[in-house]
Amino acid sequence: METALGHSLAHVPALPGRTLVLVDRPDSMFWDTVSERSTLNRADAAAVFGTALAPRAEQADLVEFGWRSVPVPYAPGEPVLDVLKRFHTLGGTDTTKAVRTHYRDHDRVLVVTEEQSAPYGPGGPGPVPREVPVLTWNLAGYRPAHSPTGPSRHTSGGLTDAAFRVIGLVESGRKAAWSWTGDPDTPR
Repeated sequence: METALGHSLAHVPALPGRTLVLVDRPDSMFWDTVSERSTLNRADAAAVFGTALAPRAEQADLVEFGWRSVPVPYAPGEPVLDVLKRFHTLGGTDTTKAVRTHYRDHDRVLVVTEEQSAPYGPGGPGPVPREVPVLTWNLAGYRPAHSPTGPSRHTSGGLTDAAFRVIGLVESGRKAAWSWTGDPDTPR
C-alpha cells in the first residue's frame, strides 16, 4: 500500500523555505467520504495530503487542528501511513486559532479543511502578512469560506494529486493553463 501511495505522490513539489501545513480534524470530516466511490473519509484524506507535503518542504511544521491544535511529529522519508496513525479527532474547527498559534514567519501556509468554521474576517488569516501565500483546499464546500481570496490567498475545491501543482503555480505567479485547456499562450 505504501509503495502505491508513493507513486501517486510523485507530483508533490519540493518547497523551499519554511512551510506551515495545517490539517483540519473535526468530527464532521470523519462522517463523509471524499466521493461516492471511496471509503476514505475527508479527515484521513486531509491528513494524507498534509503528510505528503510536509517532508517535501525544506522545513515544515505539520499541525493537526480542530478546537485545539497539536504539532504532528514526522521524520523525512518516514512512511505516510505511519505518520497518519498520529492524527486524532479534535472536535470542531478553529482555523484562526491554529494559524495564530503556529504561524511563525513561514514562507507559506497550506490548509486542508472542509472550511466549516467561522471566517477569519476582514484582513485575512490572522497574523499572516498579505504577501505570504495561504493556500486552502476545501474538501466539502461549506460556506462561508474562512479566508478571502486575493493575490496571495487561494482556495481550491476538492483534492486530487493535481492539487500539488497549484502551490508552485501560485508562488511563481506564472500564467498557466488548466490541464484541460491546453497551452496558456495559444489563442482560443
